Amino acid sequence: MVTLEEVQKTVEDCNTEGRTKTLAEFLATVFKDKFVEIYLGDSYEEVSLEQTSQSYPAVFCGKVVAAYKECLILDSAYVNENKKLVLGNLVFLSERAIRGLNAIDGKGTLEEMFLRSSESLELKRHFIDGLPLRAAPRTVKK
Repeated sequence: MVTLEEVQKTVEDCNTEGRTKTLAEFLATVFKDKFVEIYLGDSYEEVSLEQTSQSYPAVFCGKVVAAYKECLILDSAYVNENKKLVLGNLVFLSERAIRGLNAIDGKGTLEEMFLRSSESLELKRHFIDGLPLRAAPRTVKK
């Protein structure tokens, strides 16, 4: 698990070094050998029911192995021919394509972090004003 302190220290080091690292190199430093999910802005599925639709974000999941300039290299998870989830497929991602990245650490997925705009008021109420939640937050179906 990556901590806030580790990220702040890495940012401080990058600033001290003259900001020569690319985003991909920064991410590789922070998340080296850690599992992440990376959102590129696409959906893998959109389910429509009468007047509503739900998009499910498409993500790459795997272990960060390296970066070269603006390219982040991920040992990606995939489903093999035996229908087993395995690692071993290297994915080379342009840092310019990355819209979001989240550590796979059991503290929530990118899908769970996509909120409706109206939910921002509940965040303010709970985290800024210190008031209890009015209702249970919506949950993502597993």
